[in-house]
Amino acid sequence: MLKVQHANKVVKGPYRCLVISDIHSHLDLLKQLLKKVHYCQDDYLIIVGDFVEKGTQTIETIEYLMTLQSQSDRVYVLLGNCEYAVEEMVSNPKLAKQVINYLNRIGKGGMIRQAIKKLSLNIKTDQPEEIQRKIKVFLQPYFDYFATLYTTLKFNDFIFVHAGIEKRKDWWNSKLTSMIEMQTFYRDGHCLNNYVIVGHLPVSNQYRNAINNNIIIDNDKKIISIDGGIGVKSISQLNVLIINGDGNKFSFDKEYVQPLPQYEVLVDIKTSSKEPVKISWPHFEVELLKKNRDFSKCKQLDTNNILDIKNEFLYYRNDKLYCLDDYIDHRISLNKGDVVKVIGVYGIYAYIIYGEEVGWVKYRYLRKI
Repeated sequence: MLKVQHANKVVKGPYRCLVISDIHSHLDLLKQLLKKVHYCQDDYLIIVGDFVEKGTQTIETIEYLMTLQSQSDRVYVLLGNCEYAVEEMVSNPKLAKQVINYLNRIGKGGMIRQAIKKLSLNIKTDQPEEIQRKIKVFLQPYFDYFATLYTTLKFNDFIFVHAGIEKRKDWWNSKLTSMIEMQTFYRDGHCLNNYVIVGHLPVSNQYRNAINNNIIIDNDKKIISIDGGIGVKSISQLNVLIINGDGNKFSFDKEYVQPLPQYEVLVDIKTSSKEPVKISWPHFEVELLKKNRDFSKCKQLDTNNILDIKNEFLYYRNDKLYCLDDYIDHRISLNKGDVVKVIGVYGIYAYIIYGEEVGWVKYRYLRKI
């Protein structure tokens, strides 16, 4: 059973601190990001939880972080809800059947699936209890590592925690579930003078009418939210917050990696200035108002907002209609020669990113660089 553990670090003099959260087993992206910001062992590096699951490089990511920590005492890795959940699922004999159910729900990634592949286990014929026992033996060295992880780190004027803290002066007495699972921290805030830096919920969830994965620095709330949605959302990026400090003085920089192909715009594209409508977690259920060839008119049931959804993003489950993943019905205006990133091509349209805008253009107006 993993428990709450706190760390405190006071740095005098100049320093550079790199902060990354929610890597979700995307080791290649982590390495790209560290290379992009020229990470070295003189830097402080803080990983704010959820470095496992979702992706296909879980064990490799754990081993990489363990190596970084063995090479430098300036590397801190914090506990996230994913690390906690996997350890609990595998270590608790009462949850043996949940291990199999979990595998049926997730995709190709995760440390349990990696363990099953390494051990050549058959989830269709082997008994759940035996599968769980063998997985636990195989993964125990990594669970032992999880047991060493801090839940929070107070670093000069900053508090790092995966999900949030309760609104109390004795914040360190917040429940473990609050610190690694809280869903409403950005909305509810805290009562401290310190900046609290969190991951857990993708930052794009905080925008009503935009898909934006850039780090949020809220100086009024003194909350910095850094999860770019890697492994969770189809439109995502791996973020790093860079703190340049000198004692109690500091400034912030941001950087990210986003593995999407780039295209050049071939013609000027002008569209209407209609305010875009966004769908995001947890409001995915919609009602079909009018079926069209490319974009169907729908109503988002929780908000009654009307929007046009690309037909490929609509699907039925248990006789209810849903929109797949985060979505925005924005049509982007562009100039010839602009460079965009393409999320995907759906029929004759491309779903693209231009600057901080996400939206739709006709694919024939683009040329891959």
